[in-house]
Amino acid sequence: MHSEHEDHDDDHVHGPHSPHSHAAPDGVTSPPLPANLPGQLALLTATAVHHQVFTVVRLRSGYDLAEVDAFLARVETTLSLLWQDNAQLRERVRATEVSTGAETLAAAHRAAQEALEAAQHEARQILATAHRDAERLRQEAESAAGALTQATRQTLDEQLGHLEHAITDQGRHLQHNLHTQLGHLRAALEQLTTHDHPPGHGAHEAASSPRPFSAQPHLPVRDTADRH
Repeated sequence: MHSEHEDHDDDHVHGPHSPHSHAAPDGVTSPPLPANLPGQLALLTATAVHHQVFTVVRLRSGYDLAEVDAFLARVETTLSLLWQDNAQLRERVRATEVSTGAETLAAAHRAAQEALEAAQHEARQILATAHRDAERLRQEAESAAGALTQATRQTLDEQLGHLEHAITDQGRHLQHNLHTQLGHLRAALEQLTTHDHPPGHGAHEAASSPRPFSAQPHLPVRDTADRH
């Protein structure tokens, strides 16, 4: 950055100046100037300030070149620091985006893991409930079957008792009928015996005649009929 004189005979003659010696702070570099869009004002960088050249107008007083150089050095340093701060901020933004992305991914992973664990827990609860319901239904079915078997057994026992009672009554009734018929047959045989041996026969005939039927021992009906 320097100024050039068009006329060396001016009252304030200054030799040709090379770019000023005020360099940017150590370690501070100006990033390349980004491309400007059409109609957009060109951005000023520290490098552009450093290489800026001013022309000294002939026969016209101007600013003190030392002060101009000092001011431009301050501008250059300020721009360098601004560019450095801007670069640091951009780097922080990128790091924040990366960190935010990682945190978002980790949060999504945790949410997915929690959802999976919740689903597994719910599935275990549903399965346990189904097992309990199945066991309860099995016990109820067994109880119902046992009650049905007991009721069936009791019904069969009652029917068997009724049948045995009926058989006993029928046997008694049949035995009574047989005794009645046997008494009728004995009475008929006694009448036949009295008809065959009328009263008035001698004592010998009475002695030799068989005893009355009622005095004889009970004989089967078939044998008594064969005697006559």
